[in-house]
Amino acid sequence: MGKAVRPIGYNMIKTIEKAIELSNAIMEFQLGNCSPSDDPEKQWAFASSFRDISVRFISLLKRISDQQIEEMLNGIDGNIDTSTISEAHILHSKLVPIIDYLNEIKDDENYSERMRTNNSFVDEKVLKKLKNIKNPNFDLSKLIRFIEELNEAYKYGNYLSSILLLRAIMNHIPPIFGLSTFSQIVAQSHRSIKSILGRLEEDARPIADLHTHIMIHKLEHLPTKNQIEPYKSSLEILLNEIINKLELA
Repeated sequence: MGKAVRPIGYNMIKTIEKAIELSNAIMEFQLGNCSPSDDPEKQWAFASSFRDISVRFISLLKRISDQQIEEMLNGIDGNIDTSTISEAHILHSKLVPIIDYLNEIKDDENYSERMRTNNSFVDEKVLKKLKNIKNPNFDLSKLIRFIEELNEAYKYGNYLSSILLLRAIMNHIPPIFGLSTFSQIVAQSHRSIKSILGRLEEDARPIADLHTHIMIHKLEHLPTKNQIEPYKSSLEILLNEIINKLELA
């Protein structure tokens, strides 16, 4: 019998669960039973034990792909002076906001769903091929950065940024095909891919324009994953066309 295939993001969810277990241990740790006025050996015992739990907790947090956790972890490494309990108390105070955040997301079905699904808008293999291209006529650094930021925005559910970056990519690449507009690329594409690329021009662009140009309303409707996800395949096919063109140049 073959091995069961775990859904994408399974390990990330398990990491979050382990981090929550350790966060409970941190919150239950009786740091209040030891103060700077206590015997140095007692301080060392409490501080050392707390450091061991905290280092494991921080290590797990660093494996979670969450921008907010990464920002809260900035400057926290768990290395404390175990000769005094004071630093343990300081570290505890820095970890509490992260623990509060973990408790907020653990029951968030939308968060769990994002962690279980593919978080890249453009497949990393496609992006790697672009990075390996050396073409004397076109500097691909901005295109690559657009894609990297699109993947990052999509990964964290920033769909407004995602749709705007998708439009920016469409506006950026026409000279590669010797053209000035993306609509010209669609018009001159082979019949087999014309309809695929046409979805970007006819559907994705209007969505981006809607969110860019429409003025503020009493009630706003922000873009959702459903609005942008259908264009993943179209963009990858476009990028593959770019790769083929530049590699053959």
